[in-house]
Amino acid sequence: MLRSILVGLDGSAYSTAAIELGIQWAKKFNALLVGLAIIDEPTIRKPEPVPIGGSSWKHQRDEKLVADARRKVEHFLRGFSDRCQEAGVLWKLLEDVGTPSEQICKEAQRYDLILLGKQTHYHFETQQYADETLSDVLKASPRPVVTVPEKLGTGNSIVVAYDGSLQAARTLQAFQSLLLDPSQEVHIVTINANNAEAIRLADCAIDFLGFHGIKAQRHAVTASSPATAIIEQANRLKAGMLVMGAFGQPVIREFFFGSVTRTILKEMICPLFLYH
Repeated sequence: MLRSILVGLDGSAYSTAAIELGIQWAKKFNALLVGLAIIDEPTIRKPEPVPIGGSSWKHQRDEKLVADARRKVEHFLRGFSDRCQEAGVLWKLLEDVGTPSEQICKEAQRYDLILLGKQTHYHFETQQYADETLSDVLKASPRPVVTVPEKLGTGNSIVVAYDGSLQAARTLQAFQSLLLDPSQEVHIVTINANNAEAIRLADCAIDFLGFHGIKAQRHAVTASSPATAIIEQANRLKAGMLVMGAFGQPVIREFFFGSVTRTILKEMICPLFLYH
């Protein structure tokens, strides 16, 4: 059962959507919602070439950027606490200094689940575009990660992309133990060139859920493009959450770097539950 949720705060619309999803779950499970904001001082102060006599200028600039980052982080935390008070959920604030992905993974050991935007913007003092924090957290996280789109949709079914791998089995068990309600509509989607094997794999997941009193429907799909097939099935089934296992060989490499995971992270318009 879900008891605590760590949500990353970076001031973006994705972060705002993650807060809203966290509030929904905090209410449903009576869970603690923890807002983590990070001053990315290592990136601000990283060494870089400067002209002769420019080190003093860089030091002054860095000090200003750190001070501005601190003000923004305090603003993120105030907004989070105000929203939690308004929603009537139990909440806690955390402010860290360091590399964002490292701080998130370090703090995550205390909590059940991590909520992050599908785009992360923790380098807000040094760049205007999405950063690498999400991908770095996915590689090193000690807890499941839910990536959240810019806007929450209206889908309400659970779609599990399952390939029978170790990572897929672990992901399904983690999701079942934390978030899955027996009353939810659950669909198991397996992609395999051999239809009989796709059915066998899906039935493994269905049997596991059945032992926990959860009924699931099987969707065995023969397709040459797993990412496209998963997205099509999730959209057709009006997914409110996609639970993602690992596809491809070698499994670990595909989970972190493969085209299937990258494509789904980019294209899916519902939250994505990931674990490894």
